[in-house]
Amino acid sequence: MHARPSLTLETAAQALAQWWELAGLEPFDLGPAQRARTQALQQQTFEAPTPEVKVTPARVTNAKKPVDALAEAHRLAQSCTSLDALFKALESFDGCGLRANARATVFADGRAEADIMVIGETAGREDDEVGKPFQGPEGDLLTKMLASVGLDRQQDCYLTCLIPWRPPGNRNPTSEEVALCRPFLARHIELAAPKAILMVGGLTAQTLLNTADGIMKLRTRSFDYGLGTDAAVPKAYAQCLFSPAYLLNRPRDKALAWQDLLRFEQKISSLGVATRGRNKAKGS
Repeated sequence: MHARPSLTLETAAQALAQWWELAGLEPFDLGPAQRARTQALQQQTFEAPTPEVKVTPARVTNAKKPVDALAEAHRLAQSCTSLDALFKALESFDGCGLRANARATVFADGRAEADIMVIGETAGREDDEVGKPFQGPEGDLLTKMLASVGLDRQQDCYLTCLIPWRPPGNRNPTSEEVALCRPFLARHIELAAPKAILMVGGLTAQTLLNTADGIMKLRTRSFDYGLGTDAAVPKAYAQCLFSPAYLLNRPRDKALAWQDLLRFEQKISSLGVATRGRNKAKGS
């Protein structure tokens, strides 16, 4: 803020005299004593008062710093020994701002004991309303995609998502939000211990595989996903798949998704992954 200019009685008197002259008035004589006092006062300089500025104290919040929140996410996730405990840990975690604006924590759907785990990207509007992943038109399409290769969504699959809280306006999650949710998803996979994983959408695949490669490149590859730090635990077969939301916007790529599903079906057949849907289709 710039300081206001100094104001003296001399300059004020000059301005007043000019005003009197313009108004056709004659300046009056103050008398000898008053003139002496005025002359003394003219030697003093007066500063115009500075408006009072009110300083509002910074609001103190209980929000954790990103580093502290990430450490807390890792600690909470690793402390869980069951899926129920993991859900409660997510419900209690306040390090991610998405939780405060979401209606529900979108945790899982399907059968927890299933050999196949299907992992989506972000909870959407319908997911947030129901509290389960893959709802609405996207969920309907996924159900049909799985059924096309003999997989029953509710019996053969266990479904979850990377971001369990819907971002406002269905915006993309930030890198910080992804980092905060990743420890919970990694622990979710360890506790579910699937034999095969479908990583649905580029964000899911990039996060779990720690890569910057896009979905077009990743969908043609196969991966072995480690289920924890114990080397004795068998790894799960993992494969990428276009997200249903992407396919609804680009239906011409459904042919590519069909190829990916066929490859996944052939692989789980070779691994002996048990599926009720395929057995039902065969009439057994």
